[in-house]
Amino acid sequence: MHILSETTGFTYIEALISLSIAAFVMSLMPSILMQFDMTQSPKIDFEMDFFIFEITEVHEKSSSVHVDRTNGVISFKTEKGEISYRKYGSRIVKSVEQSGFVTVMFEVEQFSLQETTSHIQLSVTTGEGEGVEKLYFPK
Repeated sequence: MHILSETTGFTYIEALISLSIAAFVMSLMPSILMQFDMTQSPKIDFEMDFFIFEITEVHEKSSSVHVDRTNGVISFKTEKGEISYRKYGSRIVKSVEQSGFVTVMFEVEQFSLQETTSHIQLSVTTGEGEGVEKLYFPK
């Protein structure tokens, strides 16, 4: 009869050393993650960029522009019908032929319209005054 004399597995010391190395690495993780958190990229307002692109494109395809100052609405007459933008709560919504509303931007502080004889000025302020854009649309 043959008895196996080979032992397999880890010794107590090997397991203890590997666990202490793993605990040391895990103790460093919070400080490493805090370093990544401090090196954030600057906040870029993509919503504002998309809104400017969209409203500019709508204006280029429109035949006329109209402002309703009492309701704070700017409207464009296009082939698709009348496309209008307005502030609703803290967002800017778009509607086509007054049927339904699609949110175009969130966290809008101000949406103001000023009309002169030659152009319409739209001022949009986002967040807590972080982003301010002024758009001019010739009549």
